[in-house]
Amino acid sequence: MDGLKLLLFDFDGVVTDNSEGIFNCIRYACSRLGFPAPAGETLCAFVGPPLYESFVKYTGADHESALKLVEAYRERYRPLGTKEAVLYPDMAKALSALKAKGYVLAVCSGKPREFVMTIAGNLGVYELFSEYYCSSFSDVHVSKAEYIARAMRDFGAAKDETLMIGDTPGDIAAAKQAGVKSLGALYGFAEPGAMETCGADLLAADVGELYRLIAGEDLP
Repeated sequence: MDGLKLLLFDFDGVVTDNSEGIFNCIRYACSRLGFPAPAGETLCAFVGPPLYESFVKYTGADHESALKLVEAYRERYRPLGTKEAVLYPDMAKALSALKAKGYVLAVCSGKPREFVMTIAGNLGVYELFSEYYCSSFSDVHVSKAEYIARAMRDFGAAKDETLMIGDTPGDIAAAKQAGVKSLGALYGFAEPGAMETCGADLLAADVGELYRLIAGEDLP
């Protein structure tokens, strides 16, 4: 894509496959609090949105119980879940090649910053990202569109110089709200067909295609 400067990557479902860690921690939290553990597509739906909202929506927990579920989730995620993530095939190579071409790479995720940075460090890609625009552990929720706008200000990138790369319709909606281009990662956690119908500017079936769409050449 011509004219791009700033590449914003959602994390889970785009850079890493952290399904094992996320799903194990959801099951752990539900078991601790006595809630039935979600299964199948419901588990996948937890990836992306704030945990509190997902526990309320998919377990029927009230406010206090949902807060306790989030706490229990993080109780396991911090020591174990962060170690259960893996990079998607060719992701480290693609990130390194894009950075070498002069693109600014940053993470733009609703996942807590501490967890994202820990996982990026564990997987050897921490220094490939110039900044991490992520949520905090507080109850204050900043929208992904606000993170996109903040990143553009920080790096002096115009809307037409910025690309949001995500794996859910929420990522694409945030890009539209911020007025930037979007690329949907079909290999992530969205339900089948969801990314094709949400209005992403580009769609990538795998990391190699993601690189090719951005750089205009095959991954070296």
